[in-house]
This record gives sequence, structure tokens and C-alpha cells, in this order.
Amino acid sequence: MSGGDLSAFQNLTDAKVAAYLDRRSAELGLPVPESCRAGVAENLALLRDQTALFAGLTDPASPVEAFEP
Repeated sequence: MSGGDLSAFQNLTDAKVAAYLDRRSAELGLPVPESCRAGVAENLALLRDQTALFAGLTDPASPVEAFEP
């Protein structure tokens, strides 16, 4: 997923958020402790929902800025 492309992140189902978390943390070299994993996955799901809400409230004619999670 590129920094400017939110579609892959926004299209994640709740069931796939944990797999995304594992893949992304490995890519970045930032391991998530097992004791925190469920909370981080929940926060990612909330961020995904907030992003969809925010994107739906913006003017579609305005330029889109790159997003880097």
C-alpha cells in the first residue's frame, strides 16, 4: 500500500485487520507485543472507520493529500 492510496486500508474487513497489523509491523520493523496486539488491531479498525467518515465528508473536487500511516 502506497502512502497516498487508502483503498487497501479502507477495504480491510474487521477479520483482516490483525493480518494487516502483522504484515505492516513486520514491514516497518516495529514488532507489536502480544499483550498489546488486540488493542492495536481495535485502534486500526477505528482509524479505518474514522478515515472513511472523514473521506466521505470532504469535497470530492478538492485535491487529495497523500496519507502515510
